[in-house]
Amino acid sequence: MWLALVLLVLAIVFILQNRQDAVIQLFMIVVTAPLWITLVVCTAIGILIGALIGRRGGKGR
Repeated sequence: MWLALVLLVLAIVFILQNRQDAVIQLFMIVVTAPLWITLVVCTAIGILIGALIGRRGGKGR
């Protein structure tokens, strides 16, 4: 639990220090957005994937 909190704090600090614009390209879609928004979205997706994998792994036990 403590490790997760430390990693979350580090992610927040990293996100706050990267506020310049970034060009994001997915297939044919190109979007320019602040890098911090991109990092927040990627972190949220990672947390969601981790939660889904954790929940699924618990059912098999």
